[in-house]
Amino acid sequence: MREEKLKYGVASKVVCYLCVHDPFLGRQIRRNGTSSHCSLCDSKRKCVPLDEIVSRVSEILGTYITEGEHVWRWNDGRIDHQEGDSIDYWVSEIFGCDNIEPIVDEVCSRLPSYSDDTNYRRQPFRPNDIGHQWCEFQEGMKHGVRFFNDSAKDFLGWIFKDLDKYSASSDEQAVVRLLTPEDAPPIYRARTCMSFENVSEITGNPAQKLGAPPKERAGEGRMNPAGVPAFYGAFERKTCVAELRPPVGGTVVSGEFRLVREVKVLDFGRFEKADLGPMPSFFDAKYHSKLGRRDFLRYLHDAITVPVLPGAERDYLTTQVIAEYLATHCKPRIDGVIFKSVQESDGSNIVLFSHAACAATSSAGRIPNGYSVRGPRQSDGPCIEYVTDSLVYHGIRQVKYATDDQQLPEEKSPPMQSPQMLLSGAYTLPEGMEGLVVDGDF
Repeated sequence: MREEKLKYGVASKVVCYLCVHDPFLGRQIRRNGTSSHCSLCDSKRKCVPLDEIVSRVSEILGTYITEGEHVWRWNDGRIDHQEGDSIDYWVSEIFGCDNIEPIVDEVCSRLPSYSDDTNYRRQPFRPNDIGHQWCEFQEGMKHGVRFFNDSAKDFLGWIFKDLDKYSASSDEQAVVRLLTPEDAPPIYRARTCMSFENVSEITGNPAQKLGAPPKERAGEGRMNPAGVPAFYGAFERKTCVAELRPPVGGTVVSGEFRLVREVKVLDFGRFEKADLGPMPSFFDAKYHSKLGRRDFLRYLHDAITVPVLPGAERDYLTTQVIAEYLATHCKPRIDGVIFKSVQESDGSNIVLFSHAACAATSSAGRIPNGYSVRGPRQSDGPCIEYVTDSLVYHGIRQVKYATDDQQLPEEKSPPMQSPQMLLSGAYTLPEGMEGLVVDGDF
C-alpha cells in the first residue's frame, strides 16, 4: 500500500502534520516524521504512524480525563444521568478540531479502554499538580526561612508574572482595577460589639473606631501581620456583617467609607479568569506546568478566603506574604486586593494595604551619639475616609449554615477535615465557639 510502513505484515496507517490539526503536534511531525502518503488525506507529506498518535492521546486522556459521576434526575420517573461529555468530544478537544474530522474517528476507534456509551469529565485540579511548590511555600513560611526566602520570592514571581502588563484601569474586565473617588462603589466596614459600651465608643468616634487601627494596636489578619495595620472592608453592607460571623443575639455596627484618592487593587476574581495567552497544546511536554498556573490562580482565590480559627493564626502567614509581595515587589505598586466572600456567594471583600489605608508616617530614630535619623515617609496618608451619618446597628436574629454531610459509621475514627472541604466554605465552628470572631473587623 504505497509507502505506508508495514507492521507485523499488515499496512500500518500514517498521519500527516496537517491532518492532526494541532499546530504544536504538526510542527513535531514536520521535524521528526518521514515523507509518506497520509492515510487520511492521501497527500504526500511528513507523516508519523497513527498508532504513535493514538498512544500519545491515550496517555493524555489517562492523565486529564476521568469518568463522569452518575446523578439521579426526575422526569416522569427516576433517570440515571452521567455528567460529562462523550469520548469523541474529548479527543476533538485534544486535537483542537471538530469531532467530525477523520483523525477523531480514527483515534477513537483505537481506544479500547473508552466507550461511546460513557461520558467523561476533566480531572479536578489538585495543588500538587504544579509540583510541590505551593506546599513548600506554605511550609517555608510557617516552619522555615521566612525572611530573605529566595524560593518563596521565585514562587510568587511565577504566580504574578506579567502582572505589570495589566495596566490599571476602571474597565469592567481590568485585572488591576483603578478605583477613583468619583467612580468607586461605597465600601463598608463593621465591628462586633460585645456590650453597649462598645457601641457608644463607635458612635462617639466612628472614623477612628471603624477605620484601620493604629500600628500599635493592629492585630494579625488575613493580609497583615501584627503591627502592620490594613483596612478590611466589603462592597456590600451585608457582606461585611456576614464576614464577622456574629452569633445569634449578637450586635454589629457598620459604617460606610469612601475613597479620597485613587488606588490600584488586584481583583482576584478577574485575575483567575484573565487571558494568559493561548491555551497550551495537550501534546506540549510543558502543558502541565503551563495549565497549572491557570488552575492555580483559581485555587489561590479559594485559598485566601478560607477562615482561620482562633489560635491558628500561623495559617495566615502565606496570605500575609502574598500581600507584602504585591505591595512591595509589583510595578505599578498594588494598594490592595479584592476577593470573593466565603460567607456571601455574591459578595466581594476588599483589603487596602497599610501604605494606602493608614495615616502618613515617617521612620525616625536616634543613634547613640545623639544624632537623629529620619527615614522616608511610608505613605501618602489614608486613601479612605468615613462617611458621616452612615452608621447602622445590626441585631443578629438568624444565622444560616451550609454543610457537607456524610454518614458517619459508628465505632470508627471520625473523618478528618480535608483542605477541599475547607476551601468549599462548608466549615462551621464547633459547638460553643459560634460567638468567637474569626476576622476581628471587616
